[in-house]
Amino acid sequence: MSRARLAAAVLLVAPLLLAAADPHGDVGPCPRVPNRNDVTAAPDLVQARGEIVELGTSIRFTLRFAEPLVVPDRDGRPFRVDVILLDPDVPAVDAGLYRNLNRILRYDAVPDAVTTTLLVPEAGLSRFLPPTIDGDTFVLQVPGRTVVADEDETGTAPGLGQVRWGVVVRDEGSCDLLGNGRPTEPLVEPLVERDGASPAPVDDLGAARPDRRPLLIGLGALVAAVGVSLLLRHARKLR
Repeated sequence: MSRARLAAAVLLVAPLLLAAADPHGDVGPCPRVPNRNDVTAAPDLVQARGEIVELGTSIRFTLRFAEPLVVPDRDGRPFRVDVILLDPDVPAVDAGLYRNLNRILRYDAVPDAVTTTLLVPEAGLSRFLPPTIDGDTFVLQVPGRTVVADEDETGTAPGLGQVRWGVVVRDEGSCDLLGNGRPTEPLVEPLVERDGASPAPVDDLGAARPDRRPLLIGLGALVAAVGVSLLLRHARKLR
């Protein structure tokens, strides 16, 4: 396989590999929070993906957990999911257990829940539609202009491409952090939008969480083909 063909194959599958993985069973005490000997455990986050959708006007986060989410959460305090954001055009702050952020998209697992957008340095707050939760999958979408400036008032948010994000899932004193718990992940564009098709709807969880088995099979075949090609080339050089 030529280098050009290998590079093209990698570029073809790369957008499907941009979901951030999180280890199973890594729920632990929240950092910088006193140990209160809580018996509850936060939901175990295992995968997260952040996308710029609807022609640059919205952002969508698809989170997958190890087990189905039970909402509303009536056992003690409701669990909380915070998608933390860093807009480089706004001063970053530290707030409680969070570091180096300036926006929070917050969901509390209470009855009649909403999505709350917190503009931390400005002490601003707005409310939007709640996330869609189906079993182990959690999909949250908000207009981009609620987190970055819409300077020309067109409804688009050009600054979304510079935003970085992370996730903190908390229940009482236990947490599951995506990565190091700081907003470092980039937002990406869905393949369907780059190909000119309509983006997957927010409540279409099958599209939001595609079956990755064909992708894994294809990647395995690609790796095998590259390996065989290198072995044959090496064998020809030894003759």
